[in-house]
Amino acid sequence: MSAVPLAVYELSALRATLSRQDMLHAVEQALISHADGRIVAPPPGVLLFENPPGDCHIKSGYAKDGSVFVVKLAMGFYENPSRGLETNNGLVLVFDSHTGKTRAILNDEGWLTSCRTAAAGALAARAGAPARVSALGILGSGQQAQLQARWTCELLGIERVVIWGRAPERAQHLANALQQAGLKAQAADSVEAVFAQCNLVITCTPSTQAIVPADVVRKGTHIVALGADSPGKQELDPLLLQRAQVLMTDDRAQCLDHGEMSHAVRAHLISDQADVSLGHVLAGKARGRFRDDDLTIADLTGLAAQDIALATLAVQRMQAVD
Repeated sequence: MSAVPLAVYELSALRATLSRQDMLHAVEQALISHADGRIVAPPPGVLLFENPPGDCHIKSGYAKDGSVFVVKLAMGFYENPSRGLETNNGLVLVFDSHTGKTRAILNDEGWLTSCRTAAAGALAARAGAPARVSALGILGSGQQAQLQARWTCELLGIERVVIWGRAPERAQHLANALQQAGLKAQAADSVEAVFAQCNLVITCTPSTQAIVPADVVRKGTHIVALGADSPGKQELDPLLLQRAQVLMTDDRAQCLDHGEMSHAVRAHLISDQADVSLGHVLAGKARGRFRDDDLTIADLTGLAAQDIALATLAVQRMQAVD
C-alpha cells in the first residue's frame, strides 16, 4: 500500500482560496477564544539576528474544541528589500490533534502571518476608534503598513491615510500605491505631522526605541501598536500608556514580557493589571472607549490563536477543493 502524499499548499493557492472577509472573521473569533481561555499555547519562541538584523518567531498551539494543532515559523529580515527580496517569510505545519499525523504544510512564505496581523490590527482599530475618524495614520512603510492601511480602511470605511516612515522615499512609494488602490493617501515628513491630522494611528515599525512622543498625541486618539512583538522593541513613550483611559492587550503575559505595556510597567507608570483583553472588547464584555476625548491604546504582540485559526481555515478550504 503506497503512502498518501503529504499535502503541501503553496502561497499562490492559499491566496486564491482565502478571502479577506473570512480571515477577519476567523481572527476575530480567535481573539475571543484566546480571551476566554479556549486556546492552549506555550509562550512563543524567538530567534534574534544582528548581522543582518532579523528575527524568527515560533508559535504553536491548538484550540480545545479544534481538530488540529499548529507550529508556525515566521521570519522578518529587515534589509531584504535593499537586496530585492521580501522582508517576510515562513511556513505553517498543521497536525491532527488526535493522532499527531501531519495534515498539511502551508508554504505561505509568511503571508498568513501578515494577514492575521493585518486582521488583528484592523479589529483593534475598530475596537477603540473614535466615533468620527479624521484620517488613518500609519507609522511604517513596509508590507505590513500597506496591509494595515488597506484592511483598516475597508473595515472602518476610511478614505484618507497619512503615512510616515524612516525612509521618506518608501513612505511616498506606499502613498502612491494606496492612491492606486483608491485611497486618498499622502506621506508626512514627521510623526508629529501624522498625529496632527489623524485620531486613529497604527504603528508597525521594527523600532527599538520610542518614536511616538507623549506630547504629540491629542485627546480622543486611538493608537494600535504592533511593532513591539519581540524583546527589545518599542514604539510608544510609556507615558502614553499612563495617560490612556483604556489599554487593550491581545495577551497580558506577552505584553508584560515584550509589548508596549512592559515598558510602562517597568517604569512604574501603570500596574501589571491596567489592561483589558481585546478579545473581551470584541465580544462585548469590556469597553474599548468610554468618551470621545479618551486616549485609547491597543498593544498587540501576536497570538498563536490567530495562527491556529487561519491554518485551520486554510486546510478546510484547500482540502474541500482538492
